[in-house]
Amino acid sequence: MIKVIGLDSNTAVTVFYSVDLPHQSRGEINEADLENYLSKAVWKSFDALRSLAAGRLNVEEADLVLAGVRVVGIKVDGHEVISAHGFAGKNVQISLCITMVKRGVTGERTAEEKESVEMLETGSVAAYLLSRKLNIPNLLYVEPGEEVTSFFYVSPGGAAHIREFVWGRQDIIKIFGDNFAVPEEAAWSIYHKFLAGNLSEPVTAKLEKLFAEVFKRFMDGATLSLRDVSTRELKKLPPIYIKMQFPLPDAIGKKSVCIGNRRARLCLLQERINIEDLAYNTPYVSYEWLNSIAKRRIKWLMP
Repeated sequence: MIKVIGLDSNTAVTVFYSVDLPHQSRGEINEADLENYLSKAVWKSFDALRSLAAGRLNVEEADLVLAGVRVVGIKVDGHEVISAHGFAGKNVQISLCITMVKRGVTGERTAEEKESVEMLETGSVAAYLLSRKLNIPNLLYVEPGEEVTSFFYVSPGGAAHIREFVWGRQDIIKIFGDNFAVPEEAAWSIYHKFLAGNLSEPVTAKLEKLFAEVFKRFMDGATLSLRDVSTRELKKLPPIYIKMQFPLPDAIGKKSVCIGNRRARLCLLQERINIEDLAYNTPYVSYEWLNSIAKRRIKWLMP
């Protein structure tokens, strides 16, 4: 069984990317055609994305490793199919999950170990799987951490990390701790009491004001992140799903981020998204024979 390793956005870049290829013969698409198209799709994806990945990871392109490629979808003339084999059409679209890491992250591993390990950027994969689960073609997925919040955007064309900004659990601890002149543990305890609502009205009002002050920094970061997303063709902004890495007030789910005259609704995501679904569950396991071909192509690109 494949072992799935989730990596953060400073270590790995996973992008969901689609490549359109013309069907070059008049007949039905056969296995040889598919192998040829997959090879082209892998190369075109890596060629298009490696500059972006090198910039994100702050390395030279020569120090970038194509760590994994998975087929996540195939379309023939715009119609989704499990396998294009046997179909006749003018265009084949292959959608890939492509992961790049810094050289050295994979370590020294045997060929057998490389075959049995799948490395993925956790946030990007979670965003993609959430979009598929909810059947929402456009959405933003947010992962607040201890000090940094990461934004990911999903569209019909793919999914990827778009921005990160400084904001996280430590910001909440600091503002509560500074205001009451208490250490971190006590500040976090006060915050939990605020969430539970077991405080007097004057104290609750004061803590609501404190939280509104610190959460404004999150909203400012979200506004900047939305400016990095091309949404002009959309009638309304996509929802922003916030992963509950740590507890947040339920009232956040009633807020929205405004860009011009459009609003992006905030949604608190209670459920856990399991990135292993990409390797173990349908429909993704339907492409395993193509994935084995893709792994061979990686060896040619990354000797």
